Amino acid sequence: MTRPGSGPQGVYDQLNTTTPQAPPPGSGMIQGATAAPPPPGPPPNYGELGTNQAKADFAAASANGGWEFDPAAMDKVIKSLEDCLENDFSRAQDHATWLTLIQPPGQEVGSEGYAAAANKSGAAYQSFLQSANDYTSSYLETLRKIRTAYQEQDQAALDALRQIGKTA
Repeated sequence: MTRPGSGPQGVYDQLNTTTPQAPPPGSGMIQGATAAPPPPGPPPNYGELGTNQAKADFAAASANGGWEFDPAAMDKVIKSLEDCLENDFSRAQDHATWLTLIQPPGQEVGSEGYAAAANKSGAAYQSFLQSANDYTSSYLETLRKIRTAYQEQDQAALDALRQIGKTA
């Protein structure tokens, strides 16, 4: 008794049957393979995110009927953010510049690869700092608008700021 797929009949079956077609690469149909990830979208607009977060924070704080505007407290927050932008972010950005100027200690693959990776890391850090600066600057500018609206008793501006996150 012969087993299926062995002997002359097995050879005949292998030669006369169509071979299965391989699925396209990256389709995820091959065991252990995964589908290609979707391409990354555009980077977020950190300035817009900062503005929207400041508006959302204001809307949440002022939604309570007992909330009162405190110009001294607002000025402290604004001053703190200004100091952060002028000192902390500025200093970090100056230091980050050095992280993109790393020279390889030698002229061989290891040293050059290390320097390239370190410089790429420094550039990513600079990009992060710029995004954080954009976010904080926008947040700060929105707080200034809120303060001005309260000081000028501009009810329409305050109502518009409170609308963030509410559906029409």
